[in-house]
Amino acid sequence: MATFRPSLFFVFFLLFLTSATPLAVSSLVNPNPFKPPRIPYSDHCNHIVPESPTDPSPSAASSPASLAFDVSFFSGGDSFFNRNNQPRSSDVKSASFRPKSIRKTLGDGGIYRVEARLTLQISRTSGDLGQRKMIQVTQIDGRRIPVSFMGGQSFELYGFWSERTGRVCLVGSAQVLSPFGTYKPFDARLMLTYSNESNIYGSLVKGVLESVSNQSDFKTVSILGARNTPLNYEYKLLEQSNAECGRNSEESLSVESVLGGLCKVFEGRSHVYRTTDCGINRTCSSGVEYMSLLSLLCDGEKMKVVLSFSNTSGVSRLFSFDPRSALVAEGAWDVDKNRFCGVACRILNFTDSLSNAKVGDCSLRLSLRFPASLSIKRRAPVVGELWSAKTGRIEFSSLNDPLWRFSGLRYEYTEGERVSKLCKSRSKSKGKHYPDAQTSDMRFVMSVKYSGGVRSARASPYFVGDRLYRELLVRGQGAGVPGIPMNVNSVTKSFTNITYRIRFLNPVSESRGDIFAEGTYDRDTGELCMVGCQSVKLNSTTTVDCSLAIRFKFSPIDSRSDDRLKGTIESTREKTDPLYVGRMEVVSRSIYVHQAKESVWRMDLEIAMVLTSNTLSCLFVGMQLYHMSKHQETLPFISIAMVTLLVLGHMIPLLLNFEEIFKSSRNQESLFFENDRWIEAKEIVVRIVTMIAFLLECRLLQLAWSARRNTENHHHHRESVWKAEKMVCYVCLPLYITGGLIAWLVNRNRTPKRVVYIGKPRAARNLLYRPVTLKRSFQRPSLWKDLKSYGGLMLDAFLLPQILFNGFSNSDAKALAASFYGGHSFVRLLPHAYDLYRSHSYGKILDWSFIYASHKVDYYSTAWDIVILFIGFVFAVLVFLQQRFGGRCFIPKRFVEDLRYEKVVELQETGELHKSNDS
Repeated sequence: MATFRPSLFFVFFLLFLTSATPLAVSSLVNPNPFKPPRIPYSDHCNHIVPESPTDPSPSAASSPASLAFDVSFFSGGDSFFNRNNQPRSSDVKSASFRPKSIRKTLGDGGIYRVEARLTLQISRTSGDLGQRKMIQVTQIDGRRIPVSFMGGQSFELYGFWSERTGRVCLVGSAQVLSPFGTYKPFDARLMLTYSNESNIYGSLVKGVLESVSNQSDFKTVSILGARNTPLNYEYKLLEQSNAECGRNSEESLSVESVLGGLCKVFEGRSHVYRTTDCGINRTCSSGVEYMSLLSLLCDGEKMKVVLSFSNTSGVSRLFSFDPRSALVAEGAWDVDKNRFCGVACRILNFTDSLSNAKVGDCSLRLSLRFPASLSIKRRAPVVGELWSAKTGRIEFSSLNDPLWRFSGLRYEYTEGERVSKLCKSRSKSKGKHYPDAQTSDMRFVMSVKYSGGVRSARASPYFVGDRLYRELLVRGQGAGVPGIPMNVNSVTKSFTNITYRIRFLNPVSESRGDIFAEGTYDRDTGELCMVGCQSVKLNSTTTVDCSLAIRFKFSPIDSRSDDRLKGTIESTREKTDPLYVGRMEVVSRSIYVHQAKESVWRMDLEIAMVLTSNTLSCLFVGMQLYHMSKHQETLPFISIAMVTLLVLGHMIPLLLNFEEIFKSSRNQESLFFENDRWIEAKEIVVRIVTMIAFLLECRLLQLAWSARRNTENHHHHRESVWKAEKMVCYVCLPLYITGGLIAWLVNRNRTPKRVVYIGKPRAARNLLYRPVTLKRSFQRPSLWKDLKSYGGLMLDAFLLPQILFNGFSNSDAKALAASFYGGHSFVRLLPHAYDLYRSHSYGKILDWSFIYASHKVDYYSTAWDIVILFIGFVFAVLVFLQQRFGGRCFIPKRFVEDLRYEKVVELQETGELHKSNDS
């Protein structure tokens, strides 16, 4: 009995896993293990904070957050950064201090032992990003912003902190890249000073990073940071903030109507605002165009924030805390005025040295509110003011705050007259149904073709009537759930007022920004007609262009068209106007939600059909093996060419798809739907069953080959069997090669087409998206796909070699079980029957998502489906007749008699030859 012996590769693989496991576990437990520095603490820091033995008790541990800071600025230390680009004013310098462990020491001096990491970073946004290897991509507010990191350096440090004096002294080292391209150790000392005041005046952390090895090219690093606000923070300026709180008297939302309250609106990330005193066709009087706000502490209706100002629209992953343009503010929500009222303070005395910086000059006032209504020219859900008697007033509005947090928000349609002139009503299309304005079918991804090329964009409604579009979807009305009333501001029953945001998905390096539009949607005709506004940057000045005319036409819900939507975006200005933009053609190939759901159901069904087909293939090959074990005398009469064709038919797809089992990401032809991981799991099961069928067919090939080699044990002639097999090869090989050449010539002469792709939007809820074009070069269809399809066609006619073999050998042996050739023919022909049904039911709109009867692995068209079904049925019948009446039963009788006569003569000559040899 054969015993299983693991292969050498398998043994090495197990040894690798065994040896790698402790390392992997240790990395998971402590991914950044602390390494003690090479330099002694007492030589450099003992006179600042004395070294003390650590308290070993578990209660000695303190929260690392008490010393941490991420919002900071530094100067100096140029030798740390390998700069291939010259520094610019838009570069963002930031230092982060992250304590890993803070433990109390023995004694009553209030001293703690600290282990920490200090990281210095410089980032650059927009413009020339330098070398491509330095480019990373950060996702902010749904946009992909290219960010170039000009350098970064981390120090592993340890030392002590005196809670009484607020001083911290640490020593540590880092690996610094030298000018020669090698890394060398750099030893340093970090001294930090924390204020003992737990209020706005104690918000700053000051520090110095010095070299302890006297490197001549090193400049001392000065650090200024905004300390993470302690829990016992004291608000000292609330009375001043209530004295005056903005001049805007428009209606505002109460804090109770905001989902999550004040803290949820401003928590976490940095919020970017555009200063609105930079009006149309004029520069900013304040000298800045953008303001960033980051909340450091929020307690109910009280909040402490830091503000930063910039002239560039680029968004960095690092909050800019340059003391020249940074403010520290605190305040509270005023219930009577429905707005946040605060006091902002400047940072002073930083010019000579950052160690002298302090918070002062708290003469600035800050106001934030949530408008109760929006319009096409007032789209921000958060607006505010910053003013003082010295500098005047700056108004700002948000760029990236989501509307869904403001449930009581309304929209005012102000462009009704322009929309009525632009949009002319058309007669209703009889028998055609278009998407409802309150459903998620109104969201789509599209490609926009303009004179400069092609851009991708995502269009989503903001308001439908006077209700938030997202609110409709969340509450169920967007999914067609009845019973939720909606007061839609409509012109007629078929027309619905609607607002849109068209967000371009390309990097924001274009001079034109996103488009905000309002207009009407006619459900009876599927026409969406709007006027739009777009921010335009001309000569370093931001202008709003509201002269865009937008016309989209949806396809009917039950349409089989390849395009879901077509339309145009064009300017109503004269061509000589500097704000004129050329006509843009728009096409969307996103599919409707009901098509997505039907598609997912159909894909599940098709995977089940693939699994069933492969399982049946295994069953039919198993029955053939059983048939061969009972009728071993028929083994030499199985065509080797036929079995080889079946083996290759399963082996090639396995080789092509085996790597996908281990791939974590899909290529750009991937299917985008919510349960794609479950689909992948089922695809792996399909491949496993395919491998089983492949192994069974290999066994079938081995038995047929062995029996052919040992034909002398049977009452047949070995030479005649091999002669018939050679004749099969002489006929099939030229036939297959000719077909391959034809497929190659067709591919060469086929017109190249534009390959288009749009990825799934980040926050999209639709189940499935159709790829559409983004690449700007034409590409020829893949030759390998055409040859792969041709290989599938050969498998459909897998019985041809057996039919030829039976004819050449004139065999009537029942070499093939009826379940094998009949069942296998059924498995191969069933996809073509399904494709005929599918083409009638689905059309071509979802060709790219087919799994069963995929166009990539066989020829599928109405004509080919019919021809292949007919040929497959005829071949199965011919094999049945040959095994019952002889291999040449379908040849005319006159030719059969001549062949029989030739065979008798051949046998006689063979017999005489044997007699002469015996004598």
